[in-house]
Amino acid sequence: MTTTFALTTLRETLLAAVETALAPVERKNTIPVLANLLLDEAGSGTLRLSGTDLDVMTSVETAIEMAAMPNAGITLPAALLHDILRKLPPKSEVTLKTGASGQMALTCGRSRFALATLPGEDWPRLVEKEPPAARFEIPAGKFAAMLGAVAFAISTEETRYYLNGVYLHAAGDQLITVATDGHRLARAVWSAGAGMADMPGVIIPRKTVGLLASVLKAADRQAALSVSVSENRIGFALGAVSIASKLIDGTYPDYLRVIPQDNPNRWRFDVAALLSATERVSIVSSERGRAVKMVWGRDAVELLVSNPDAGEGQDTVDVTADEGEDVTIGFNAKYLADMLAHIPGAATVALDTGAAPARFAPVHADDDEIDMAFVLMPMRV
Repeated sequence: MTTTFALTTLRETLLAAVETALAPVERKNTIPVLANLLLDEAGSGTLRLSGTDLDVMTSVETAIEMAAMPNAGITLPAALLHDILRKLPPKSEVTLKTGASGQMALTCGRSRFALATLPGEDWPRLVEKEPPAARFEIPAGKFAAMLGAVAFAISTEETRYYLNGVYLHAAGDQLITVATDGHRLARAVWSAGAGMADMPGVIIPRKTVGLLASVLKAADRQAALSVSVSENRIGFALGAVSIASKLIDGTYPDYLRVIPQDNPNRWRFDVAALLSATERVSIVSSERGRAVKMVWGRDAVELLVSNPDAGEGQDTVDVTADEGEDVTIGFNAKYLADMLAHIPGAATVALDTGAAPARFAPVHADDDEIDMAFVLMPMRV
């Protein structure tokens, strides 16, 4: 005799879990089971919902009482389940129950739905085949800052697939995130301490970075994020949510050679002021060029944009020269603005010549635990 699976819970409780679990699920799938969420038991009667696209899997556990969950679990259409729950009345009670036809009955007040199911045995789980090479914990807020500081520089160029993610690695007691697309580079360093000595350098795919960033944004900044790293897989666990992801199989370039160390000409400036000026003058730039010319003087930087079809834009921002000589250099205005948007407060820039990479960095406070550096390649103007 077949036992009947059933659960009853508040609409908000189930909806929150579904929204988290379906994040990696693609709307269009050639493999039907990949369009489904897996519902199974995480232990002690706890319901777990999971979604995957074969490369990354998000799971969330929630304390919902249930009866007779099959050992392999049950799968339900992710998008359909989500859409139904969103339309149900707030704070209503939802019941899921399997029927004789193999469908799942969803009831809420006078609303009735019958959802097609697929066997849990067919749902592809991302499981760790070997113990991780390294495991460590980091405050959620710190890792969110490290990802947020570099993710904008991830390449979208598929031919250089090894740049399509964030490079995570350790150097001594330092945890480091890096991203570059060849035109700009961003690096964040946290002096983390123990637990990373055996960690291999890995490349976290762009989609996984985005999913993790969403989870971290909703979490308490002081909550402990557990990270487990192996040669071809990375796992994150934060409270009731876990993410398991394949890694990009490739060799990350020696990015340290790109970061200037001895640029002799240095300035300090207010980031918000320079960002606003960049956005203003770039209004007249062409879609093709997007070049902004910057003339760094002793107490001001002049920004100039010239577009033969639209006209010219010019602005000036006060700066403080620390050492060196005046420099004229050009940048892609969009790249410059993207970078400045990720630097808090005041910053420094170190330049060599107008043909050499520029190094930008925030003015760090004594209690800052994350050190950031940004590199922009120049443009001919």
